[in-house]
Amino acid sequence: MDLIVKPSALKELNEVSFNKTEGIRIEAVFVGSCSLYVDHHLWIDEKQTEDIKIEVEGIPFLISTDSLKYLPQKLYVDYNPTLGYKLSSDEETFKYNLRLTRRENK
Repeated sequence: MDLIVKPSALKELNEVSFNKTEGIRIEAVFVGSCSLYVDHHLWIDEKQTEDIKIEVEGIPFLISTDSLKYLPQKLYVDYNPTLGYKLSSDEETFKYNLRLTRRENK
């Protein structure tokens, strides 16, 4: 996976502090209901055994093998103070208005 973190997102993420086993989890969860779609989240989370870890400019990102199935090969992370974080590809925006929070329980 090619993860591109835009300068505005890098600036914000450099302000986040986490311990050695944590990172920014990019989560894509398949939701089946009346309509089928994938919901996206950003968390500060502990690394799990099935995660891949990608470091961008010293910032650790965690992506589970399940989430990888629903993410594009090239993923952008951007930030806007008004709209929060945004996940997108060259073809589409997956979600914006994401807030980075610490994951408490799974």
